Amino acid sequence: MIVAQTGKAVAIALSKNGKKKTEKSKPKPKPVISPAMLPMEGISEVQGTDGIYLQRNDAMFTAMKHTQGEFSDFFRALRDEGKVLGHRCPECRHLIIPPFMRRCPACNFVEMKPEHVKDTGIMVATPVITVFAPSRFKGQEPFGTGRVFLETADGKLSDTAMLVRVRTTRGTIRPGIYKKGTPVKIAFCDSRRGEMLDIFAVPQNELTPKQLARSPLLESEIEWGRLSEMEFGKPTPQLHKTLQEVRVHFQRLAEMIPESPRATANLANWRRTVTVRTGGGTFGLVLNQGKLQVRKEGVKDADLVVAIQDPSILLAWLRDSTEPVGDNVTSPALTDLVIEGTLILNKPELETITRLDRVPRSL
Repeated sequence: MIVAQTGKAVAIALSKNGKKKTEKSKPKPKPVISPAMLPMEGISEVQGTDGIYLQRNDAMFTAMKHTQGEFSDFFRALRDEGKVLGHRCPECRHLIIPPFMRRCPACNFVEMKPEHVKDTGIMVATPVITVFAPSRFKGQEPFGTGRVFLETADGKLSDTAMLVRVRTTRGTIRPGIYKKGTPVKIAFCDSRRGEMLDIFAVPQNELTPKQLARSPLLESEIEWGRLSEMEFGKPTPQLHKTLQEVRVHFQRLAEMIPESPRATANLANWRRTVTVRTGGGTFGLVLNQGKLQVRKEGVKDADLVVAIQDPSILLAWLRDSTEPVGDNVTSPALTDLVIEGTLILNKPELETITRLDRVPRSL
């Protein structure tokens, strides 16, 4: 017997003794291609270089299934046990992670033995950080990947390094957080599927002794977006004056946006509240369906928190954005400031920044 309840799907079965037994329904699987990515059928008109063009919505994709093959034990260990599995040669004692070989080529192809390694290790080199994410990582920019040597049971390091995502609890990933030799801890996502994205590295100096001792350490057990630890100190009169100018120029930019259809389109279909922390004080921005509002103070429970020590850097960008400077633009784009670590976000959400960056080019 099936009984439907509002907001829930509950299966009720009668046991042998006549009592009701409730079973929770399994969550429905999600499609590989998100419905939001599917274009609506039809043909529209767009402005081309020499007139009006017809634009047709279409799709091109290839659906496939593939197995993890001999890697399956490694991925099952990640998913089911929260452990990292390697392979060790019983003769030369060479240990590799991930276990990409089952037989040791240096020892006449003797069969290697599975062996778990610890979830602590060191970075091989400075990780690569990018903001040009493929579709699979959309909404996670900026993100980084690096290779780590993990510790073995006898306290040594693995002979090969594992490629893994790198993250930080102090805003978005940026230069200076990781370098060659940085001690790291491998953490596990709470919901795991059996893939490399189930794990990521975090600097050990951002974790408590209790977190370092926990194995596996879950993503939900880590405090993220800790920009509150970044103290700028008491604002100097000059920094405070600069912040006032920043507010004025942001207000001027907000007033210019409705006059430009392109600039309005840059912020269309986007709602975000932003708190901007600087060495001269704090203010807020509200992006709402093509409009920009400026608040004198930070926004409570903001969707995004942005931190920058020197407000004069923002002022230079605003002056280039709101004043006619021709080709004499000297200030870097906001996106570049994020990449270099001057402008720090409390979470990976670069789209708000890139939308603001487009506005001056559209005015």
